[in-house]
Amino acid sequence: MEVHRLDELRQAIDQIDREMISLLAKRFQLTEEVGMYKAVNQLSAQDPSREANQFDKIKTLASSQELNPEYAASIYRCLMDVVISRHKEIEQRYVQNNRI
Repeated sequence: MEVHRLDELRQAIDQIDREMISLLAKRFQLTEEVGMYKAVNQLSAQDPSREANQFDKIKTLASSQELNPEYAASIYRCLMDVVISRHKEIEQRYVQNNRI
């Protein structure tokens, strides 16, 4: 493979990374709102039923894009774990700030 071609491929990857980070930022902004809603309404930080549905959806979407569904599920497991952890932090902060 030519060095020039390798550079082109890497530039394309870098562009996709920029787009992915932008989308992740938007996703995490929304999950922050979900975390606040859950804290205010005393809902659990983790919803196993929702997670199961999400993983089914993610695997189906991955397959439709010819991406190994297990790769996608693994990536989303990491995302969800971060979100759940953050929701727990939000809940703790909310409880501490709203004690009588």
